[in-house]
Amino acid sequence: MDFSKFFDDEFNVIDWLNQAFRLQKESNQNIDNYTGTLITKLQMYIQEMNNSIEETSQQAVQQFPRVLREIDVLRHEATLLQEQMRTVRGDIQKVNQDTADGMRNLIQLDSVKNRIQSASKALQEADNWVTLSAQIEDTFESKDTVQIATKLIAMQQSLKILTDVPDYADRVNRLEILKNRLEALISPAVVVAFNTQDVEMARSFAQVFQSMDRAQQLEDLYVTSVKTRLDARIKEIIDSTNGEHESIFIAIYDYLLNVWQDEIRWSTKIFNHPNRVTLSIILNGLKIFHSKYKNQFNTELQRQQTISSKNRLDILIACKRVSYRKVKKKERKSKVPS
Repeated sequence: MDFSKFFDDEFNVIDWLNQAFRLQKESNQNIDNYTGTLITKLQMYIQEMNNSIEETSQQAVQQFPRVLREIDVLRHEATLLQEQMRTVRGDIQKVNQDTADGMRNLIQLDSVKNRIQSASKALQEADNWVTLSAQIEDTFESKDTVQIATKLIAMQQSLKILTDVPDYADRVNRLEILKNRLEALISPAVVVAFNTQDVEMARSFAQVFQSMDRAQQLEDLYVTSVKTRLDARIKEIIDSTNGEHESIFIAIYDYLLNVWQDEIRWSTKIFNHPNRVTLSIILNGLKIFHSKYKNQFNTELQRQQTISSKNRLDILIACKRVSYRKVKKKERKSKVPS
């Protein structure tokens, strides 16, 4: 007899009985005997199930005290863990607070340290200014331009720190006067270096002028030194062309183009702004040419009253044509291939 059907969730007593009596028919047993046997087996199975339930109930009842004790232990441990977590959270908050306070103190201390350092540096620079100011006259008397420049640069550095002193403007004026004296003292040597194209000497002078924030003055000095050379050469070109105006323009533009190329190479080695220097030189050359050519042209017109207005116009058109060609040629050379 299959008693496992009783454990099915969809157990149906009618289906089970029908199945049981189908087995009776297949075995040809007496129905009364078969029914009695079936009832006996069911009673025995019920008794077995009761015994199993009772045994399981007794085991469960015996286990309750131990389970309750374990629950109490877990509850106690959970309470301890909660207390420990609360303690750790408090410690973390305290550490965070102490760290924040410490960082604020460190920032304040660093700020105070920087102020002290700034004040100390200002005092040192003030003392340095006084010392250098007292020594500078003796240094000028020695004519040692390197030492003079070194001291003036140091005074300039000190002055950058002493912007808030009451006599700051007077100190600035004094420093400028001293710089002018040094510039006047070394200008002849600078011009010699420029005229002889002495690159190393010119570079050393350029470093001195740049350190004193006078790079522009050095550039102006160089442009002025070149101007004399331009004046002589342009006069020579005009005088050598026998009054042929178109030839004058061609020769002048060729000369200035060569000057442009030479000066850009030289200025690049010496100055921070070689293009500015070269452009100033070329503009000076054009101004010199304009002045000298205009004077010669006017003198020629006065000497040759027979020149007609048309011939005068033809001369000007020819000169303009030369100028246009030279400018276009320079533009093409100046374009950098992409």
